[in-house]
Amino acid sequence: MSPKIKRSRGLVSVAPHSKYSRKVFFEYSPGETSFQLGYLGSDKSTVEGILRLRYTEDKPIFAKKITISFTGKEFVQFAGTLEEGQDIGEDDESEYNEEEVSTTTISTHTAKRKFFNNDITIWRSQSKGHYEGIKYLDLPFKFNLPDNLPPSVTIDGGCGRIYYVLKAVISRRPIDPNSRKIAKMIKYVIPVVRYTITPHPKPIYWFKKGEGPAKHHVLDHDVSVTRSTFNPGESVVVPIKLTFREPQIYLKKIFVGLKEYHELRTEKYVTLTKGYVTEETIKASTIPISHGPDNEYFVEVKFNVPSERGIIYDVDTAYLSVSHKLKVKVQLGKAPDLHLSNFVKIEKIVSKEEVFPSPPLTINIPQEVITVHEPIVVKSKRESYRRLSPFFPLFNKVQNGDISTKKFPFQQLQVHITDSKNPSMIYNSRSLLIPSSQIKQSQQNKQSKQNRIQHFDQSF
Repeated sequence: MSPKIKRSRGLVSVAPHSKYSRKVFFEYSPGETSFQLGYLGSDKSTVEGILRLRYTEDKPIFAKKITISFTGKEFVQFAGTLEEGQDIGEDDESEYNEEEVSTTTISTHTAKRKFFNNDITIWRSQSKGHYEGIKYLDLPFKFNLPDNLPPSVTIDGGCGRIYYVLKAVISRRPIDPNSRKIAKMIKYVIPVVRYTITPHPKPIYWFKKGEGPAKHHVLDHDVSVTRSTFNPGESVVVPIKLTFREPQIYLKKIFVGLKEYHELRTEKYVTLTKGYVTEETIKASTIPISHGPDNEYFVEVKFNVPSERGIIYDVDTAYLSVSHKLKVKVQLGKAPDLHLSNFVKIEKIVSKEEVFPSPPLTINIPQEVITVHEPIVVKSKRESYRRLSPFFPLFNKVQNGDISTKKFPFQQLQVHITDSKNPSMIYNSRSLLIPSSQIKQSQQNKQSKQNRIQHFDQSF
């Protein structure tokens, strides 16, 4: 009989305390709550943060360079049954050192590999080949994650693990001249999560119905599930319809459960553990029966998928696999039981809107239009007079109160013209214009005539 699954957390998210340092440590990027950013599996994803060095003025660290690496590893170890090898601690490679596990009482099978590694040099001393004192330094880093990376997994008490290590190595000057330790290392085990955009519904149907006079079975069934991919923590409803063809056959109970399978393997050996992570049982006495020629039962069985702490996401790598199967069992009286099953997937589901959020709506706020008027420029008196200079004589008279009538150079005269050939014909012009020179001459002649008449009168 296969051993039952021992539940464990699916993600390793806490750094080993033995690797923690108050002087050198990793921190999230400003405003973030994890090292992994983005949605691995559905969109681009990165691991990024800041390496902080905090040394005092009197005790700096002297270093040549600082490198940061991000590594993904897989490890399995089992012996006969997994229960015999579950005393392995959950920690980084120092605690995951397979050679340190005692094999005096049990025979173990081990496999391990490094499936991803990327490292960068984020700091070098200004003098090549020489040490430089560091007191206070912040070094941001970033690693792009390939789309095919598996999620972090720890199963069966650590017998199967997929984990990721963020490590900083400081090439420093030895504290003790006799010591060979010339590097300071800071390690941090971080969780990596894969995401799946909400898939299209892929229903599961179990259907069987006898037709015609010859019925070779005693039970018709109609069982369905609307989807085959589930998210941890969600509720699933399984409608079940049963029709009994034989009166002596009766229903005892209905069982619906979600079963999890763990497979660990090396180059030569394979072991499997399995167990139910959730299950529901409905007794026949609680299910109403229809009134008709056939005994017909209908019920909707509801079960809850465990949260992330109680279930492992589906994964399939070189040395370990995790899968799930939905099982329906109908226990009958005086007839063989009905067993239905189908593989389903447990994945971290996110909506398309979460992965690709719509850009924020731009709200156009009407702005008040302000008309800019040209300022009224009052020109100086001299500039204004330049245009009005022809009218200055008239303006001066108006300002001085001289409103006497101005005589224009043209005057309307009435002239009688007599035709020499026809003395009786007279030409009369009411608006004959005479040049000013002729008018002036006429006025002078008139004045001279008046003077002569006046002189003549005085002589008498």
